Parts: sequence; structure tokens; C-alpha cells
Amino acid sequence: MSQLEPQAFAAARPLHKGAVRPMRPADIAAVAQLFLKIFRKTDKPPDADLQDYLRTLLLASPSYTEATGTQVYEQQDGFIRSALLAVPMRFTAYGDILPGRLLGVFMTDGQKEAAGAAQLVLALRPRRTDFAFCDSASPTSCNHLLAIGGKPIPLQNLEWARSFRPVGVLAARFGERLLRGKASGGKASGSKGKILGGMVSGLSALARPLDGVLRRLLPGEAEQAGAARVVEMPIPSFLMQAPRLVAHYAVRPLWTEEELSWVVSLAAQNTRLGAFTIRSVIDRTDAIIGCFVYYAAPGRTAHVLNVLSLPGQEPTVLNAMFRHLDDTGHVEARGRAQSALMVGLSLQRWLVFRHRAFTFALTKLPEINDAVMRGDIYIGGLAGEDWSRLLSDFD
Repeated sequence: MSQLEPQAFAAARPLHKGAVRPMRPADIAAVAQLFLKIFRKTDKPPDADLQDYLRTLLLASPSYTEATGTQVYEQQDGFIRSALLAVPMRFTAYGDILPGRLLGVFMTDGQKEAAGAAQLVLALRPRRTDFAFCDSASPTSCNHLLAIGGKPIPLQNLEWARSFRPVGVLAARFGERLLRGKASGGKASGSKGKILGGMVSGLSALARPLDGVLRRLLPGEAEQAGAARVVEMPIPSFLMQAPRLVAHYAVRPLWTEEELSWVVSLAAQNTRLGAFTIRSVIDRTDAIIGCFVYYAAPGRTAHVLNVLSLPGQEPTVLNAMFRHLDDTGHVEARGRAQSALMVGLSLQRWLVFRHRAFTFALTKLPEINDAVMRGDIYIGGLAGEDWSRLLSDFD
């Protein structure tokens, strides 16, 4: 989970017991060290790559303010034992602009202290026009958010997975487990690593002819004449079109050119998942009816961040996207469920859902809570945390 709230909390607690305060540039090394200890189970010093990434992610947003940034708990001895990382993201709700906050990583060194974690959670309680959201909450964070008035968005807890080459998917997952076992087992000899890598490559090679047989036995639907087409979408075009494609939501990211460009630049750094890619979907008149943002990884999984569409065009955009991802050699595609996509997703074969993480909105504004209940809010992908390197990198 993630994040933060008011500056008032620092004054609300006596300093001799420690205090919640906004993170400062000088805290980057300590926060990076805490991240490695809690999430990567290592006490090694943080390298420059992690520190630079955290500095950009947490302090360089175009809409950054201390009130909407990361909060830390500083003990009396000056050490930081707990932190709630947050990325400021402005939203628009019924025409009003809100200083939204993406709640991300929540971490605390339980062996050293527990009071800081409790104070950081209490500091999340919404006030006045506050708006925060989270799409990566753990079960523990879910309980914390419910206790302070968070509104769940249950459908977006789910991830869909659409298989194109089912045997290849199984081979890839088995290979990932082999490699994870190697990594968790500590240092391995170079020869052992080469053997495991060869086994993974061999499994993939064996899967291809089997998937070919399946595709001949269960052919897909023929492409209809005049069907929507997928074309390359330059980033400047995406920055212009994305706000238009979410404009029908009552609550949505503001996505000014400066802010969206900043998020895109960070998302493109997550090469662990694949090559950051944007494609538009056009109709027979060459008009843009939607687009999708994903990490391309032919032969592996395509991780889809966003599927944006004009109202009512979601099934058409999804069909075009899945054809494209299949044609470009991916074994499967994964992405977050959203209410507007459910009709189009339900028409797909070889598609399943599984729990990914809990999704919440946190505000006292009744009109936003009403929009959450109706599913009239757009969060996720670039307006979420799935693009962050903190989720998949810095091993």
C-alpha cells in the first residue's frame, strides 16, 4: 500500500517520541535502505540507481508539495524506521481540480519500533477536500484503509490474464519458478545458472509446436472486414489523446501534458517488464477510438497498463489489442479489470481473473464516494502504481 497525509501530524506528537513529517531530499538514502531491508530482505547499502529513482519518483513530480508527498516517521534518535511513499497526481472531479495522491509502498521496521507505523496510518485520515487512492494494497493495508474510511473498488482488485499460447504460458511460469528458486537460494555457480537458463529456453522451444497444434485445433475468429486497426502512437499524440479518452469519467486524472509526460518517462524506465509501448486503435475512417499502453515482451507476457476508449468502443478496442498482442508473438497478456472493460473481456476465450491487490479511494467528498460506488472513476495503470520499478526491480 502507500501513503501519506497531513503535516499537522508532526506537531500533534511530542518530539521526544518521534514524529511524522514530510520526507526531505536528505532522507533518500535512509528510505532506500529501509526499502531494501523490508522488501528485498537485504542489508546491503542502496546503490545510486535506487536512490536516484526514489528521488525522482517521490520529489520531482510536477505537482509535488510537501502536503501531498511521502511521509516518514523520524524517531528521537533521528533514524527513520517507517515510511509511506506517495506520488502526487492531480485529479479532476466534476470540474474541480484536486491534489490527488497515489499511495504506494508502506514500510516499517517492526523489529525496531511499531509506533511509527500506527501514526503514519492515522495520518492518512482524509480531511476536507483530500483525495488519495491506492491500487496496490496488501490485506493488512486493506484493513487499515477500511478502518479510516477508505472506499474499496472491488472489481479493480482483479487482474485478467488472456492466453494466446497456453502451453507457452505454462512453460514460462515454470521457468520463472526455476529462476526464482535459483535467486532465493543465494549465489549459484555460473555453470548452474547456464544450465537453468538452458532448461528455460528448452521449455519455451518445446511449447511452440504444442501451441501450434492447439491453434489449429481451436482456430480463432476470422478478422472482420473493416475491423479496427492498431497503429503506432507517438508519445506526443498519446499526451494529447489520453485526456480525451477518459473525459467521460466523473473522477479522472487531470493528465496535463507536463504531468502525464513525467509519468510516462518514469514508466518507460521499467524495462524489467518489457519495452514501454503505446498503440492507438483506429476505425475505418482512421479516427482514433482508443489506445492501449503496455510493456512489449514477445515470447513472454505483455503487461497492459491502460486500455483507453471512447464510450461504447471498449469491446472493439480490446479485440484489436488482443489480435495485435497475439500477432506480435506474446504468450499471454495481463492487465487490471475495470468496469467499462468487462463486456469486452467476457467475450474473450482463454481469459481468467485472479486477485492482484486491493484498490481504494480515500476521501470525505461525498460526490467522489458516489462516483466510486457507480464505477464512474478512472484509476489504474499510469494513474496507478503498476508501472513503478519498486514493484519489480532493484533485486
